[in-house]
Formats: sequence, structure tokens, C-alpha cells
Amino acid sequence: MAYVSKIYANTLASYNAKFLMDGDRLRRLIDAGYPDALRVLQDYCWGDGLSEVTVDSLLAAETEKLVSFVRENSIGERVNNVLLAPFVFHNAKAAYKGRTAGADVSRALYGGFTDVSDAVTEKDYSGLPDVLAETLEALDEESETSALSPRSIDMRITSAMYAYSLAEAKGDKAASKYVKSEIDLKNLLTLFRLRVLGDRKSLPELFIRGGSLDLGEMTKALEASAEAFNLFYARSVYSDVFEGVEKGASAITELETGIDEYLYALTLSGRDDFLSENPFVNYFHRAMLELKTVRTVLVCLKNNAADEIKRRLRAVYDRIG
Repeated sequence: MAYVSKIYANTLASYNAKFLMDGDRLRRLIDAGYPDALRVLQDYCWGDGLSEVTVDSLLAAETEKLVSFVRENSIGERVNNVLLAPFVFHNAKAAYKGRTAGADVSRALYGGFTDVSDAVTEKDYSGLPDVLAETLEALDEESETSALSPRSIDMRITSAMYAYSLAEAKGDKAASKYVKSEIDLKNLLTLFRLRVLGDRKSLPELFIRGGSLDLGEMTKALEASAEAFNLFYARSVYSDVFEGVEKGASAITELETGIDEYLYALTLSGRDDFLSENPFVNYFHRAMLELKTVRTVLVCLKNNAADEIKRRLRAVYDRIG
């Protein structure tokens, strides 16, 4: 694969960023209601050439467009690998679950990564990242003596993804901080969910290694009093994200949104430095946030839950009054 210069790639990314959703466009989308919102997105040049326009087809088309942009204009292999790892490992995860369950998971797969899902289906892992291949081989071996639960498959492959991303990000301070922060935030959200559910046993299985948090300390917090549990979050470097933990289950949506906002904010530093990778990386994450936000809006509108949209919006957009 040929790679382009940083200045050229960053210039293209900055140009494309001008066409991403802003607060005004988002308001227009919300005010249109459903299904008119689909036509509004087409006005924004979403889903060019689609014969059937649906929520899923629009989002799939825009996701593939973003992936193609990264592949065609990437600054280097390491950047490619870190940014696209979630797609690679998602397809591996979905294909493995489908294979073990004998189910058709084609609708759950990302386009552009069929080589990954085909490799998993055919049990030919030679072309996959080493850590993913080793994880799949270990799962195959275990499946010969015991049934694998979907959650176990999910967590093993997810853990492999973060191990891979950390290795690829090594030497890049900003990329490493992003990956480690994502691991920490996922672990903290898992801890919160388990506490709400009253599950005191699943944390070791669901804990993702590679971040800055200690499993032992998290276990103590899980089993502690409500006051001590809340204090654990208050003393965390991520306390601003989790300031609403005392609300219990009702806070989950806000926490998920806060995590997205925190991670996106990490990509803002240096986004005007065209001699670095930052503008390109920032554009990618901004585009990913757009996809997530548009999905949220469309699903809420389709299910007559427009009131839910306001509290689910990311801070990257103007708040709807």
C-alpha cells in the first residue's frame, strides 16, 4: 500500500471536515422527523447511489466511505492499523460467533473487511494480525472440550484488539494515551454496570488489561459501600466523566456520551499541526462520532422517542435548546 505525505493527507482531512454535521445541520435533521430525516441526509450527500435508502444502508455507506478515505490517504501503516482495528476485530468477533452458532451474521459485518470474516469462517488465520490469530486458535482449542459463551468470545477478541492497538500505538504518546484511556473508560463503565446489576462475580472476565486501572482496586470498589464506590470514581482521573454515578442506572446513557466526549477531546490537541498526524486522526474520530450521533438521532426519531435525543447528543455539537 502506498502512503501519502502528512501535509497532503491532513489537507484532505481538513477539507472533508467542513462537510461534517454541525449543530445547525443536526437541528434540521431532528426537525425533519422520520422518514424525512433520511432525505435530509441525502441532501447532505449521504448514501450517494443507494438504490434502497434505510437507516442501516445510509450508515453502512458512510462508514465504508470513511474507511476508504483512511486506506487511500493514510499517512502510514501504524496509523491505518490503529484507526481501523475496531472494524477488523468487530468482523472477526461477529464471524466467530456466527460460525460457532451456525448463524448468518452477514448483516452485522462491516463492508470492506470481508477478508477478515472469510478467514474466520474458513479457519484460515494466516493473514490476520498475530494476536488475533493466536486468540482465535486458543478459542478453537477450548471449544473442542467445552462450549464457548458469546460473552467469552466477545471479551477474548476485544482484549486482543486492545493488545494489538497498544502495540501499534507504541512510541506515539498521543495514540497510546487514547488507547489506554479508552481501556480505562470501558473498564469503569463495566464496573458501574455490574454494580447496578448487583453482579459481583463477572469483573475478572470482563476486565480489559493494558490500561492504568488495577483489577484488585476495582474489585474492592465493586464490593464496597455506596459511599466508598462513589468515592472511587471521584478520585479517578476520569472523575468528570463519571460525576453522575450516584444516579444509578439512569446515568448510563449520560456516562456513555461523556466517554465519547472525553475520547474525542483527546484528539483536539495539535489538530492544526499539518506536519503531524493529528489533523487526520481528529477528522477520523470526528467522523466516527458523527456516524454514532446520526444513528442515535434516526433510531430515536423512528421509535417516536425524540425527547431522548437531547440528552444523548455529544458536546461536539451545539446543544439543542
